[in-house]
Amino acid sequence: MLAACLPAQGHAQSRKIKLGPAEIITNDTSHFQFPPTVADFKREPTFTQFDREGRDIGVGYNDLLHGVAATIFVYPIAKQSPNDTLKGHFGTCKAEVLSKHENVKLLSEGKVQVTSAGQKQDGLHATFTFTDVFAHQRQSVRSELYLFTHGQSFVFFRVTYAAGHQATDEPAIKAFIDGLAWP
Repeated sequence: MLAACLPAQGHAQSRKIKLGPAEIITNDTSHFQFPPTVADFKREPTFTQFDREGRDIGVGYNDLLHGVAATIFVYPIAKQSPNDTLKGHFGTCKAEVLSKHENVKLLSEGKVQVTSAGQKQDGLHATFTFTDVFAHQRQSVRSELYLFTHGQSFVFFRVTYAAGHQATDEPAIKAFIDGLAWP
């Protein structure tokens, strides 16, 4: 998780909220819905709410077949620079990854476009490699950051998988991101 990329607005401590297996989470501010399954990804049994109002949330998904972990964060766009723009906040998110991981390398960055239900969403994307504990073992991983705006919210995807598996994992990741319905 990239806590520094989430707006620090001095709210109460975050809390985990347990979900029923068929329950769909709806973020009231953005109207995003998080179903139990998206493509081959299964949602975690809890999600994190970072503020009392539920505008700032994180929802985890895992694709056990491909060994991919993904977290989607939806949170209000900050009102102060640099985090009040897509480009500025993307810089903050990249800096957080670069400062928090061992042997981190930025492999690529640039514009990205996803299509969900015929709607195109433009955003920014970066790919990193670093060493971390992933799937219960210390290993080299690839971590991808996708950042979009939607209304007055940022939509942030963080996707991690074992390095060297991109040929099989990238199609699964694309199916997941494209499979999440944008309101």
